[in-house]
Amino acid sequence: MQLKAVSGLCLGVFLLPLAPAALAATQSNISDCQYGTNGVDSFADMFTCGTVSGSLRSMYYSTHNAYFSKGFNQDTISYGGFLKFETAPFYGVRAGVSGIFLRGINHPDEAHTISDIGDNQTNFGEAYLSWEHDGFKITAGDQRLNLPFVGDYDWRITPALFRGVDANYGDSTNFLHATKIWRYKPWGDDQFLNTTNYTDVDGTTNGMWAMGGGRGMQWDNKSLTGQIWYEEYADYTRLVYGESHLQFQDALFQPDVGLQFVRGTSAGKALAGEVNSTSYGAQLGLTFTPSLSWKLGYDHIAASGNSWNNGSLVTPYAHNASSGPYFAQPFFTSTQDLGSGNAYMTSLHYVMNENLSLGTQYSFMDLKPTPASSSIDQSEYLVYFTWSFTGMLKGLSVTDFAGVQTSPLYDSSFWQNRLIMQYDF
Repeated sequence: MQLKAVSGLCLGVFLLPLAPAALAATQSNISDCQYGTNGVDSFADMFTCGTVSGSLRSMYYSTHNAYFSKGFNQDTISYGGFLKFETAPFYGVRAGVSGIFLRGINHPDEAHTISDIGDNQTNFGEAYLSWEHDGFKITAGDQRLNLPFVGDYDWRITPALFRGVDANYGDSTNFLHATKIWRYKPWGDDQFLNTTNYTDVDGTTNGMWAMGGGRGMQWDNKSLTGQIWYEEYADYTRLVYGESHLQFQDALFQPDVGLQFVRGTSAGKALAGEVNSTSYGAQLGLTFTPSLSWKLGYDHIAASGNSWNNGSLVTPYAHNASSGPYFAQPFFTSTQDLGSGNAYMTSLHYVMNENLSLGTQYSFMDLKPTPASSSIDQSEYLVYFTWSFTGMLKGLSVTDFAGVQTSPLYDSSFWQNRLIMQYDF
């Protein structure tokens, strides 16, 4: 298996020279461009002054006793990524398009291949038009998004994308935001679908829409930020999400205290099941040095025996995504999929130098998927590192996530490892 991993990484290296050549040509064109208040001076310059970017990746993704199924192992090696061209702004208008591809290396049978990086992909990825003026930006088409429970939180080889219209006024702290989505492209597919991550649910969906706002204030060397969102997933759920942080910027270790609230109820046909979910969360973050930080997170999910998964939150685009905004979140599995009760998480992150960053995380899920079941008492132990190259290899990095989950309900431990070599440009 180690030989397979090395082969996958070598193929990734083989692709790397293609990117710097394209990037160098683009940078040469940009140096000759003249920008005014509304962008470039002519429609032709919109294209000749455009930029090329992308990410090339090779990934070795392995599980042992996958999801506590004793003896069920998966080992998948694939490579691919995306290449994107975005025009320069012309009267505030930009266009962007990307191509995505994914290829496997000596995959095992379908049951033992991880689906997120298992099937070959060759297609367009992003394809959008945007207009930006005085802090307002609207984008229409196939695009990346970053909303609570809707986004490319985690990454495999090709990104998760959404077809819709996204509008924002303001910046990342003070903003008003509105989004409408019709279709969704998951990691493991190169098509935009009218379904969700609930692949065992019969029926299609018309997507979702969301509205949100954020506000930040500063006083006496303290900052207070907050955001609130309403999201409605057609025939699944209505969701309200709020989060706030108070940071003491001049205090010892710069404490950051966070609070969150999540409420979900049924919408339309409730395709995943009846939804009656309420969650509360708290988080403490400390910065010991500019390079060393620590977080402690807690979430309580109220039990509701007549609703989906004993009161869990239904998240059509974040289900089984191993990610999301819950303060207490394991890496291999998703808090919102595990039941109701209490969830805990602590993590430590250290940036040693410009090349090496590393960290560790522990989570404990005291959650019950049904009223009559015992708590899963799931522990997850995770370690990770990233080595970023500099100089001529700037943009190239190697990352590894490795860990184990344990639970007294099972007679096996669930191990997982993700080794990624990546070149961003």
